[in-house]
This record gives sequence, structure tokens and C-alpha cells, in this order.
Amino acid sequence: MRVQQPKHLHMLDQLRTPSLRMQWSEAPWDSRVCGFPVLQITNFKLTGNAEPKDLRTFEQERDHVGAGMVSCRLPHDALRESMLLEDCGFRFIEMVCQPEHDLTGAEQAATNQQLNISEAHQDELEALCAIAQSAFTHERFRMDPRLDPAISDKRYRNWVASSLRHPTQKLWAIHVHDQPIAFFITELQDDGTCYWHLNAVAPAAQGQGFGKQAWQGMMQLARAAGAQRIRTCVAIRNERVMNLYAQLGFRFTPPQMTFHWVRP
Repeated sequence: MRVQQPKHLHMLDQLRTPSLRMQWSEAPWDSRVCGFPVLQITNFKLTGNAEPKDLRTFEQERDHVGAGMVSCRLPHDALRESMLLEDCGFRFIEMVCQPEHDLTGAEQAATNQQLNISEAHQDELEALCAIAQSAFTHERFRMDPRLDPAISDKRYRNWVASSLRHPTQKLWAIHVHDQPIAFFITELQDDGTCYWHLNAVAPAAQGQGFGKQAWQGMMQLARAAGAQRIRTCVAIRNERVMNLYAQLGFRFTPPQMTFHWVRP
């Protein structure tokens, strides 16, 4: 792929034709890590018999800014929209869903907790970034064979590094005997939702029961903070995490499809 340095994008960001409604924006955090402009389609809805030519204006804008990648997420039943995207060079990458847990019912019994959970500090940030850089093997930037896997690793490392001083999100470190083995990035939203933006257990600590303990501990922290529910997003191909959410009593929302266009 030809690499073009990211730049501030000034472009048309919506398209309306008799048969299509479409909106998009830049994903600046992805542009920085990829080294070329990355766009995300935030709304894509057919209102008639759209054809690939209906996207011509968008494609001109995409090429004008030198975008190397475009992503789009659609409801699982938006098959007409997905087929049009595929006609325009997009490829299916993953299905995701948003597990959700209601915290307004009876409190769960305390578990045998081997872990220590606390807000992260600067001196442990490097260890948490190292976990993020190695733990995400099921995510869309890693699974798309047209993208350098190093992009995915750097993307999640940067995500953790930037969260320590985020104005509304919190970075949590999870330790066993003072050794960081997992992290969570959370946000308590105005509607009472504790949103789990990102979480992972270090590969060397997986398969030892720490994941379930960490998730249970974070659920207790969310309840103590006054959250009414927990919500997150997970790739359905990650069956180990899907099974964990099921064991913990999360319900699953209807899935969504993710598509990528990558410049040849």
C-alpha cells in the first residue's frame, strides 16, 4: 500500500441521492497509527435501488484526501447495504455485538479474589501498553490480511497510552502479586452506563482463571460507582470472551457487520 502522511482533512462528509443516505468522517486516531488517512462511514442507508454509481461522489472525496482505508459498520440485517458496499470494493471483516449487564438487580456474591484492581499510574503504563500490544489477536485490524499486523499492535498500544489522562475515561490496572496482568478502560456515562471501551488479559496470564476474576471485580467496581448497567463491544469470533460474558450473565444485542475498503 502506498503510504501517505496523515493531514487535516477538509472534505464533503455526507451524500444524499434519491436512493442513498450516507455520512462519513475521518478517524484521526487510526490515521495517525496507519500513516495514511482513514475514514469511517457513520451512516449508510438505502432508500431505493442504489447502484455503485451512487457512491461516485464519495469515492472522489475519498481519493481526493488520499484515504488508504474506509470502514463501515452495519446492522446484521442490512444485506442490501452490505451488497452495495461489496460491489464498491468493500470486504466483510467481522461481526460484533454489544454485551450488556443490568446492575439494578440483586448484587452478585463476592468471589474468591486473588487480584488487586486500582486506577493505573504512570509508572505501570509501559507494562499495560505491552499487554495491549500483544493481547488483541481477534480484532479487525489484525484479521484483515491486507493490513500490516503491526498496525493493530500499535493501535491498541496507543489507545492505552492515551487513556491515562483522558478527561472522561479511566485506565485500571489489575495485578497479581504486584505484577500487572490485565487492564480495563472504562467510562461512566451520563445515562448510568459504565462502558468498557477496551480490556485484555496478558497472553502469559490467560487460561488461569484471572479473566473471570478480573471481569467480576470490574463489575463490582461499576456497581459501587453507581452504574446501572455495563455495556461493551466484542468480536463474535472471539469465542473465549463471548463464553465469559455468557457465564457472567450478560445479554447480547443484535450483531453488526464490519466492512473495510483498503486501497490496493
